[in-house]
Amino acid sequence: MSLFAPFEFTTLMQPWILSGLVGVFLLLAAEVTARAPGTLIVSTGEALAGAPGRRRALIRRAPAVLRALGLSLLLVAAARPIKGLQARKDRANVVDIMLCVDVSESMRAEDFLAGGQRVDRLDVTKMVVRDFIASRKDKPEDRYGLDRVGLVLYGSYAWTQCPLTLDYGVLERELDLARIAENSAKSQRTAIGSAVGLAVSRLRKSEAESKVIILLTDGQNNSGELGPTTAAQLAKEYGIRIYTIGVGSRDGSMGTPGGLFGWMTRSAAPVDEEALKEIAAIADGKYYRATDTASLAGAYAEISQLEATEIEIGDYYEHEEGFVPYAIMGALFLLASVFSRRLWFEPIP
Repeated sequence: MSLFAPFEFTTLMQPWILSGLVGVFLLLAAEVTARAPGTLIVSTGEALAGAPGRRRALIRRAPAVLRALGLSLLLVAAARPIKGLQARKDRANVVDIMLCVDVSESMRAEDFLAGGQRVDRLDVTKMVVRDFIASRKDKPEDRYGLDRVGLVLYGSYAWTQCPLTLDYGVLERELDLARIAENSAKSQRTAIGSAVGLAVSRLRKSEAESKVIILLTDGQNNSGELGPTTAAQLAKEYGIRIYTIGVGSRDGSMGTPGGLFGWMTRSAAPVDEEALKEIAAIADGKYYRATDTASLAGAYAEISQLEATEIEIGDYYEHEEGFVPYAIMGALFLLASVFSRRLWFEPIP
């Protein structure tokens, strides 16, 4: 990062204040070219006494120059520099979305392909979810999104990895941290009902026009006290729509690293498609089956389009205040001016 990066700004909100720089430079010129009558300036420091003639002249003018720099920087700070000024469209019907991602042991199965390489179900899910998050932004380079999105992870129980937020930088970081706990009871079972219930509790008080849960799993509900259909009925009561996605091979087989040739296939509980269809039907959503990377990406892309209705009601501007570095440096230069004058000079009338 550049040394001057903190001092970069997009525009000044009060540029007229910079007219005060004229007075600062006139004051500087008057001080370095004139001396008050009846006053003798005597050096009280050895640095000035031992300095060559040209250097003595520079040191003599240093307090005035430092003070001018300090006042100039304070004027720039007062002119209110701001960074990243961008126009944004305000929307009337925002969407709140909770992403529920299965991190049980079976999500370690490597039956997906990405870039010609085998990847496990969780890794390809994280890749596709990142694309989904990016699709909710106004511009790809933006950190903040159009709608609030949160993340629930679940295995034997469910927990909130990231609450609803517009800060997609935080959301993406929490998604990257999603892991399957090795040799832990936390990942041995699948609490689908608990995940839906937790997502409902996060959304039920939302005032968004549309409230959505996107549930992804590769197994069957076999943990937790709340049943999936009961959780779906709760979601319907609060006006929350649920989209469900079943991932993995249709025959229930799952490839995992190991064996003589570095790969082995074993059977696993297949996706409970009937339960996922029922959850989606109860909560006015839709069920998707994803057996490869393309179909998984297509599911999230279609959901993003279905929940993309927006009504623009006005403009607002997003920015970051940039006056602090100028104010700090201005104050430091003024202090340096005072201390240099005290260090090197003492006026004697």
